[in-house]
Amino acid sequence: MIHTDFNQQSWLEFRKQELVLHLGTRLFPPDLWHYLRDWFSGDWQTSWLTQPFQRMMVEEDQPGWPRWKQFPMDMFSTLIFRLTVPYDHPLVQLWQRLDWAALNRLGAPCYANHLAGQRAWAPAQMIALLLLFVVLPASSETALLRQVSVAPLYRWFCGFGLFSPLPDHSSLYTFRKRLGVERFEAMLTWVVLQCQQAGLVSNELLFYDMTGVEASAHRFSPYERAVLLTQALIHYLERSGAQKDEVLTDSLRLVLAQVALEAQDNEGLRQQPHLAPRLLRSLERWTTKAGQPLWQRAIEEVISLVLAEQGSQFIPPPADSPAGLAWLKGLASRLKVGLPHARGDLQARVGWTSNVTLLCGYWLGFLLDSLQQVITAVRLMPLNQTQHEQLIPALEQHRQRLGSYPSAVVTDSAQDVDHVHLGLAQRQIQGQIASRQHQGRGGGWGPSHFHFNPAGQLVCPHDEILSVGSVRRDGLVPYQAKGCPTCPLKVQCLPKGQQPDGPRRVHLAPQAHQRWLQNRENTRTLAYKVAQSQRFASEGLFGLAERLHRAKHAAYRSTDMNLVQGLLVGIALNLNLLNCQAAISDP
Repeated sequence: MIHTDFNQQSWLEFRKQELVLHLGTRLFPPDLWHYLRDWFSGDWQTSWLTQPFQRMMVEEDQPGWPRWKQFPMDMFSTLIFRLTVPYDHPLVQLWQRLDWAALNRLGAPCYANHLAGQRAWAPAQMIALLLLFVVLPASSETALLRQVSVAPLYRWFCGFGLFSPLPDHSSLYTFRKRLGVERFEAMLTWVVLQCQQAGLVSNELLFYDMTGVEASAHRFSPYERAVLLTQALIHYLERSGAQKDEVLTDSLRLVLAQVALEAQDNEGLRQQPHLAPRLLRSLERWTTKAGQPLWQRAIEEVISLVLAEQGSQFIPPPADSPAGLAWLKGLASRLKVGLPHARGDLQARVGWTSNVTLLCGYWLGFLLDSLQQVITAVRLMPLNQTQHEQLIPALEQHRQRLGSYPSAVVTDSAQDVDHVHLGLAQRQIQGQIASRQHQGRGGGWGPSHFHFNPAGQLVCPHDEILSVGSVRRDGLVPYQAKGCPTCPLKVQCLPKGQQPDGPRRVHLAPQAHQRWLQNRENTRTLAYKVAQSQRFASEGLFGLAERLHRAKHAAYRSTDMNLVQGLLVGIALNLNLLNCQAAISDP
């Protein structure tokens, strides 16, 4: 036995099978000493402090139940947690808010180790780590685990003792993939229902907004995207057998590089076709490196998709003919859609979040109940897609969670498109949507100045009825005015291409135009103005999510996993509302 003394106030004894720590009473203030003595002499084993070790790793007695790693709570950890984990800390309240046994049941079907194999980390503990990831927040999962390893409060929250091993970042990666988006959606559903039971959800008026989220990736420059498109065109011709020669000629490769430059969104590149040889030299350097980069796999996937769409019977025109050159330009536009925009995250895309801000990442959307700003649905999509694709799916998720649609939804002008108006009308939801200005080319008065009379006829700003033409292939109907030469409004009305005397021509989808006009009329009502003022106040939630949970920075490198991050942020914000409600109800 080894005896080590520390200033005669405490000492250690190293015995053959144990380590004994003796702490003198003089180390503790009298009130703390009596407090600890009374606590340990009481029913401490069933207190809130020991609950993580009793509930987060429980294995239910049913066939096929997985086996979890077991780390019972040791006495030294209990003492340290008693001294360092305050009962009124927000994380303690957050832990008590969740049903950890239900989270284990949620993840249990993803495991098959009930008879053999290693024990797995309990889903409750892994979900606790992921919640900490957005609550703290941490810059990465590796940084999260470093923080958890040194902070007793974080260890307690996840059910780990001071001497318990921790999972590594690869275990968290495997766990996220194993559970998938659907089970994280189920977690949000459970929290939303808890909010509804607490009276925090009215399901009458909803707000919907989206914000740009920056990807954890290095954005390709326009020139680099032209290199990738050149590679895609070359591989397409090689795989499709469009060329008789097995090896493409240098002249054809040069043509493909010029087509790739012309297909770019960057005006500067399109005006520099002489860069084509440089593109080919860059491509040669990229493809001679050892190993296969991830962007090559992305290229092969989009080529396979295009070939499947065309079918085996498709025979492209010769690439060196005028028809072949036009076909190549169309092919370049199709391939460009599926090519990656960044290294590290192949699903992130470059897009404009405002007139001056260009990001590479995603759109993140929250659907909020107006009563207490409970998040009822979370949507995420690449940044180069249009926002209006997500509102109706978000409302469907809301209905699945709460059982019914809201009475009204308030959103910005990004949703002022016909399929949104139609979708809301079909679901009997009042849309309080900011209106966009639809201005035609060449100036003149836009479509908002043309409306339908009670007889269903389109009339111009001078109240003259326009004649109707045949429906075009794109579904638009041409309308043409007759009295433009003598109309007193022709200077303001006629666009540049129809001046000086007209006739004024417009092309509309009649029913869509009527719905758009109805929405513009609705924007003049008091109800709309009140609802939009409430929405503007709710937009601060994105700032709160960014400040508290780093919500505007994508932590992961795929659409699904970044959606998981958004769901975790929504869960954390909703749980905070539940904690605040509980504090008000039981001060």
